Amino acid sequence: MIPVEELRNENDEIKDLSNVLSNLVSDPSLRTNTVFCELLQRFRDKLDIHLKHEARSIYPELLNHDDKKIKKIAKDFLSNTHELERILSKYVKRWCHHITTENHEEFESETMQVFRLVNERIQMEETYLFSIV
Repeated sequence: MIPVEELRNENDEIKDLSNVLSNLVSDPSLRTNTVFCELLQRFRDKLDIHLKHEARSIYPELLNHDDKKIKKIAKDFLSNTHELERILSKYVKRWCHHITTENHEEFESETMQVFRLVNERIQMEETYLFSIV
């Protein structure tokens, strides 16, 4: 059985972290704050766990489905997952290991873009993916 409710709960946690961090990221003085950094790391970890959970629990069944439309949805989500992971990897390399107050505008812009992409992904999961499992 596919744990849709568990995946929804994970999405809620990711959205909560994203909302809190979105409000904090605009303050340059928080950039080097350890609590902020811990929350950002928690966001990244929760997202990683969620994407792996989906990969194990949803995609194998959907990719083997008889309905070609369902297979296509699964392939599209997998493609989106890989792109999101690529973006997050680039983001983490650039910002998470180099805590600095320099380039705050770039940091804020890229961070908000990551949150926007993740929130769009969550909305797509709720609208398209979870409705077919």
